Amino acid sequence: MTSGLDNLSLALFTALAPAGVVAFTVLASARVFAADHDHAVRIDRVIALPFAVALLGFIASATHLGTPANALHVFAGVGSSPLSNEVLAAVAFLFLTGSYWMAAFKVSFPDKLAKPWLVVACLAGIALLACTSQAYAVRTVPTWNTPYTPANLLLAALFEGAVLGQLFLTTANVPLRRAGAVLTGFAAGGLVANIAVMIAQNAALGTIANNEFAAATLAPSYALVIAFYALAGLAAVVLDGWAIRAATSERARLVARIAAGALALCAVFAARVVFYSLHMTVGF
Repeated sequence: MTSGLDNLSLALFTALAPAGVVAFTVLASARVFAADHDHAVRIDRVIALPFAVALLGFIASATHLGTPANALHVFAGVGSSPLSNEVLAAVAFLFLTGSYWMAAFKVSFPDKLAKPWLVVACLAGIALLACTSQAYAVRTVPTWNTPYTPANLLLAALFEGAVLGQLFLTTANVPLRRAGAVLTGFAAGGLVANIAVMIAQNAALGTIANNEFAAATLAPSYALVIAFYALAGLAAVVLDGWAIRAATSERARLVARIAAGALALCAVFAARVVFYSLHMTVGF
């Protein structure tokens, strides 16, 4: 057993990195299909934002290794260790997104190079999501080795990423029009589905125990966290929905989406802290 507070670095990583991947995918899609060159250039500039979100999460997770030297040992298990695969995927995604952002500062950056670069970066992001969602399939930790774990992470990423994607596109001064409604719909769908997953997971904890204690005792406040997640998430979706309105001023739209992004991140981070507090081995 371990406290969720002992794993704040990993909670930050799994709250930030997946959100950064989905938000980057939103921006990359907008960039690939942008018909206006000025919009494409502005999107290229703000790709630094989802990159920074994912990078911050990766840096936070690196502190969990104890010392920087341990990072070298992580790569030795690529192909056989889920953790090593996850780290490799994260490095690949960060390299592709960071290098793209730096290269795209050239205003005449050609589409024939930009578009395939973005597609490859998105594929690296998908690999990162897949590796991260499977990193906790550990047979000796029955509270983590359930279908709820990958579902929770991926649905939270969809919710957060759709919210942050709208914020970043607004920062780039790119009109969302129908895309805003679609992204808000994705955020709402991810939120509702994840609430259902969390409720089911909380109920399932009563069926898991080792020779010392029941899993339900590890997170007695899980129901309160689910309630906070639902309320904060709902507020984020409502703010994004309000920002879609044509009558909303540009300044109010930006403020609403900043608030929505902050609420989404807080909601997911709270859920991730509880997830790590559920660490329990099979016992003797």
